This record gives sequence, structure tokens and C-alpha cells, in this order.
Amino acid sequence: MAPPPGVNTFLIRSLTKGLHAWMHDNPPPRISEKKHPVHVLVKEAYDDQEIIGWSHAIRGRLSKKWQQAQSLHSQVRVEVNPPQKATLIRIIWKAMDTLWKARNEMEHGATEEIRKSN
Repeated sequence: MAPPPGVNTFLIRSLTKGLHAWMHDNPPPRISEKKHPVHVLVKEAYDDQEIIGWSHAIRGRLSKKWQQAQSLHSQVRVEVNPPQKATLIRIIWKAMDTLWKARNEMEHGATEEIRKSN
């Protein structure tokens, strides 16, 4: 699924890679170290999130640098998209909701019949 127009794809990929690695107990992925200012901020956001914790990310506790990277991306592209902050948050919350539902199905079963048999 491609992010909505104007949302930085490198940011979304980095965020989802970190969450995926955390969910599967894998080592953190290598994040590009390109010198582009947006990439630098995304790398800083990723490093901050490693300290804050990925379990906190799924609860909405994100590094402020994720938003700074998205804002800088919008400025660099010379776009006028005031709803970008809300769009980024909606994407993250939708992904977190999907992860939470999948986790609950694994933990408790997908149907009432399976839940009763546990």
C-alpha cells in the first residue's frame, strides 16, 4: 500500500521496518545514511524511537523527529498540504490498529468458537 501523496515514503518504510523488526524480535534494520536533510532527520527519528521503544510507538508515543522529517519533506517539495500531520498520524494509527487486531487474534483466537476452546 502506497502512502498518500505528499507523505515521505522513506519515513514510512523506516518506521514500518523498525516496527516489523521489533514485532518479530529481529535485530534493528540498517537505515540509509544518505546526507539529504530529510533522510538525516528520519535516521535521527529512528534512533530516537529505538531509545523511546517500539512498544511505545504502537501506543502513539513517537519521536517528535518523525513529524519534523515529514514537515521538512513537505517544505522541500514546496507543497501546501496543511493536513499532512493528520495524514501521517492516521497512517500510523491505522497500521497500529491492524497490528493490534492481528496480535489479539493470535493471542485469543479469530472466532468465538476458537476463543471458547482455549
